[in-house]
Amino acid sequence: MIQLTINQSKLVATVVFIWGTIMYIVGTYTSFFGGALNLFPIMVAGYVVLLVGLHLYERKYWTDIVVDQGLTQLNKELYDVILRQKEAEEELGEKLRGVVADLTYAPLKLLLLNITLDTEKHGKLLKNIIEILSHEQAVPSNEAFKREVDQVREVLEDHVVIEEELGKQISEIMKPSSSRVLRELLKTIRDDEIAHHTMFQMVLRTYGSI
Repeated sequence: MIQLTINQSKLVATVVFIWGTIMYIVGTYTSFFGGALNLFPIMVAGYVVLLVGLHLYERKYWTDIVVDQGLTQLNKELYDVILRQKEAEEELGEKLRGVVADLTYAPLKLLLLNITLDTEKHGKLLKNIIEILSHEQAVPSNEAFKREVDQVREVLEDHVVIEEELGKQISEIMKPSSSRVLRELLKTIRDDEIAHHTMFQMVLRTYGSI
């Protein structure tokens, strides 16, 4: 089951309590004055409405989690912006690769190689965003999504440990280095590891308790 927030849990509990109180009063009334057969269909209908309402509420909350504020498909404006950015990143990446290949000065070559790799990464990520979100994405069931989370949970938990250790090691390596270029490159890698660690932790916190 989905773990609702405290306020949401209180709301559900309040609704169930009120409904239970109403049923208790109705049951007490019919035991004294009769008419249970006449009230039975109303009670059944009330239970159905309550269950359907709770299901729809839970479904809406679940949809908000999975869809991430309604992002199931790119609208045309966002699609056009991302497409232009992807094309710009790919064009810049090609130019950088041609320039880097001809360089011989190691510090400059390493700096531009770092920029080139980032540019290629951005282009590929934007390409995947377009491919995945060009079509309406179906919202998976709670059970189906939980299975996917379980598949990656162990990998994420192991990666969190590895990324944290790599970040510490790179920080130690940076200290004695006299090369400002090398320090900057190592700092970039360390910052990436920290960002990955934060992202992994967020994923585990958000979806780990589903």
